[in-house]
Amino acid sequence: MKTLHICHNSDLKNGVDKTTCTLMVALKKLGVEPIAVVPKAGNVTEYLQSQAIRYWLVPYSCCVSRIERAQFKFYGDSFAQLDNLITLIQQENPDIIHINTGHLLHAGIAAARQRVPAIWHIHAPFAEDLSRYESSIGTGGYIHLLKQLSSRIIGVSDDVAKSLSEHLPPDRINTLYNGIDIEELRSSAKSSSTDIRAELGLSADAKLVIGVGRISAQKDFAAFARVAAKVVTFKSDCYFLIAGPKQEPEAVRLLEDELERGQLNNKLHILGPRDDIAALLAQSTIFLSTAIFEGQGIAALEAMALGTPAVAMACSGLRECIVNEHDGILVDPGDENSTATAILRLLDDPELAQKLTANARISVAENFSSQKYAKQFLNIANAALAYGPPAISDQELDLLSGLLGQINNAHLRLLGFEQQTLNQRIKGILWEWRQQLKAIFQ
Repeated sequence: MKTLHICHNSDLKNGVDKTTCTLMVALKKLGVEPIAVVPKAGNVTEYLQSQAIRYWLVPYSCCVSRIERAQFKFYGDSFAQLDNLITLIQQENPDIIHINTGHLLHAGIAAARQRVPAIWHIHAPFAEDLSRYESSIGTGGYIHLLKQLSSRIIGVSDDVAKSLSEHLPPDRINTLYNGIDIEELRSSAKSSSTDIRAELGLSADAKLVIGVGRISAQKDFAAFARVAAKVVTFKSDCYFLIAGPKQEPEAVRLLEDELERGQLNNKLHILGPRDDIAALLAQSTIFLSTAIFEGQGIAALEAMALGTPAVAMACSGLRECIVNEHDGILVDPGDENSTATAILRLLDDPELAQKLTANARISVAENFSSQKYAKQFLNIANAALAYGPPAISDQELDLLSGLLGQINNAHLRLLGFEQQTLNQRIKGILWEWRQQLKAIFQ
C-alpha cells in the first residue's frame, strides 16, 4: 500500500505533525510506502530525511488564525495550491490520502478530484476545529465539507469521536489513539546533554513538576501557576517548569499575573520552546496537566513512558489515557486544591510514585505503542478503500473550486490597496462569500 500524508506544518514541537511522523515511520516498518506532503522545510523534513521517507514541499498557510484576514488567505491558498497537489497525486498515485487535520481543505478537494479515498484525522473536539470555519461557512458548511470530502474520519480519542458523531455519520468515524515510538523517546532522553537542574542553578535533589505545551487558553497555565503556588508553600525544594512557546497573548498575560501574584519568579520557570522535551520529562519528578481539553494528551503519555508519574485534570481526551490511582492521578477539571494535594501525595509517598510509574510504563507499551497505532491505522485505511473515494459530485467540486478561485483572485487584487482600504474591502468580500458558501452548504 502507498499512503500520502498531508501535513499542516513542519514542526516536531507540534503534536499533530509529530504523531504523523511517528505513524509514517511505523507504517514503513509494516511494509507500507508512506510519502509526506509538507508546507515548508523544517525539522519535520529533516526527520523524514533521517528516516528515508520521501516528501514533497507544497506551500500552504493552513488556517492558523481566526482573524478575518488570515481566513481570507486560507481560502485563497486552498485554491492556489490545489493544482500543485493534484499534479503530485497524479504522479504518486497513492492508494490512500491521509489528511492530518481538519484544516487542509485543498487536500480534501484534491483527493476527491482524483477519486482517491481520503482519511481526515481530527485531533480536537468538533467545536474546536469548527472555530476555524465557523465565521466563513458556518457549522453546516464545515459538517458538509467533512462529510462530502472524506471516506473515513479519525478521532484521536473517544471524546473527539463522540463529538464528531453528533454531526457526521457514525459508521465512518473511528477512534485511533496516537501512538508513541517508545524506543526512540527513551533513546532521545538518554542521549541528550540536557541537565535541567544545572541549567536553572538548582540542587541535584530539587523536585521538578513539568507542564508541556503552548501557552494558550487550552493548556491553562495560569491554573498551573496557581497549583504551583499552593505546593511550594509546603515544599520549598519543589520547582515548576513550563516547556512550550508563548502562543496566545492573553494566556501569557494571565500566566504572568499569576507569577507575580504567587511570588513564583524563582519557583516557576518558563523555558520556552525546547527540542529536548524527552530529556526534560525524564528528569522531572512529576508531570502535570491543567489543560481544559485535549484531543488525547501526548505529553502525558510520553512522561508516563519515561517513568515520570502524571497528575492531570481529567479533561476530555486525556482522561482516556490515565487510569486514576493505577497509572496516574486524575482530579476533577478545575479543582486546583485537589491537584496540589495529589502532587504533595506523590512527593511524600515514593512507593505510590513507584507503583504508578511501573503501571504507566506497561499501560503505554500495551495501549499506545507506535506499532499498534500503525496496525490500527491500516485497518481504517482498508475500510476507506472499501468505502471508496469521497462522495462529493463533480458538479459540487466545480462550484467549490470556482468559489475558492474567485476568493484567491480577490485576495491577490487586494494586496495593492492601502491597509485601511484593504480591511474594508476584505470585510465586504468575506461577507459576500459567507452568504454564497452558507447557501451552498447549509
